Amino acid sequence: MKFSNLQCYTYEAPFKHPVKTVKADLVTRKVLVISLEVEGNTYFAESNAFETDWYHEETIETVYQSVQYIYEQIKASEWQDYAALGAILAPFRRTPHAMALFDYIGWQSLNERVAVTVPLGYTLHSGQHIKPQNRVKIKWSEQVLDDVRSVRAGDADIKIVIDANGSLGEEDVPTLEGLLAYDIDYFEEPFSDFSLYAANRHLPLAIDESASSIDQILKYYGAGVKTIVAKYARLGGGYPLLAIKEAIPDLRVIVGGMYEYGLSKYFTALLASEFKTIPDVTPQGTYFADDYALYEEHVENGKLTMTFPVVDMNQLEELT
Repeated sequence: MKFSNLQCYTYEAPFKHPVKTVKADLVTRKVLVISLEVEGNTYFAESNAFETDWYHEETIETVYQSVQYIYEQIKASEWQDYAALGAILAPFRRTPHAMALFDYIGWQSLNERVAVTVPLGYTLHSGQHIKPQNRVKIKWSEQVLDDVRSVRAGDADIKIVIDANGSLGEEDVPTLEGLLAYDIDYFEEPFSDFSLYAANRHLPLAIDESASSIDQILKYYGAGVKTIVAKYARLGGGYPLLAIKEAIPDLRVIVGGMYEYGLSKYFTALLASEFKTIPDVTPQGTYFADDYALYEEHVENGKLTMTFPVVDMNQLEELT
């Protein structure tokens, strides 16, 4: 098997409700989509990169450039299984978002794209009117304590995660300790200062943005962090993520999404089903009214089942 006929596209749709984080305010979501042929069949993959580098150094434009470079370097290479493809892509780990697109398409060419089922994990945003199940993620804000109390009052058993996007310092540790009274599952990326993780091993800490490579994950694991929120795009695809789990069996891997459309959401859900954890996957239509790929979805008893999304080419704008 080998890749041929690279094509690149973009797609953009508005959020149903603008998304506010400590790092950016989002009104629309633009993504890069690529297609490649393998053995005469065409497959698509969606990049999780944003237009600017607020979340990761790779942007839509740099991924677009990297994809073309990687393609030229590997288009003559052949593989027969996922591990062999992983070895071919490994030299490009400095551009993981671009690398992940080839990984995902390679996976599709090697596997049946069957329906996948995972427990739902919600992220609360202003303007949404949903009843979360299983796990809810609350973004850090001045009213975080009120938000946690409200969620816990409505559901005594739901798992609560607090995501601070690296915005907290030592002065915030007492607040985190106080929140433990509400049975917090983990604090996601609370600090930007690495030393604060090692100094606060008594807290259930997790990393997200800092889980950017195997070396980084090992570094934080050594500091006592046993949970990572792993974005497959940020780590170069599914194969590197599976390799990390094999290398560190007691590491809890939460597969994170990044305001993604259906095609990327499917792979996030698929990987989460491998790790048996609650991913950042929300029901169809939570963030967007529109999508460039069509799929069926069913939610029952807190679990989401989705079919593999079929791309509607008419929704994509080709890059030339």
